[in-house]
Amino acid sequence: MKLSKKDMFMGGYYLVILFLVSCVLYDLTQATVTGFTFGYVFALFYFIYRARVVAQFLRYLEDKDG
Repeated sequence: MKLSKKDMFMGGYYLVILFLVSCVLYDLTQATVTGFTFGYVFALFYFIYRARVVAQFLRYLEDKDG
C-alpha cells in the first residue's frame, strides 16, 4: 500500500491531534491540570478545525484536477 502525499500531509495533522489528546488525558489522569492543559485543549480544537479545512481544500483540488 503506497501512501500519497495527501495522506502523509493529513497524517501530520492526525498525529498532532493524537498527541494533544494524549497530553490532555495524561494531565487529567494524573490530576495535574494547569494552564498548559487548557492550552492543549484549545490547540486540540484548533487543529481539528484546521484538519477539516485542509481536508476539504485537498478534496477541492482533487476534484478540480480530476
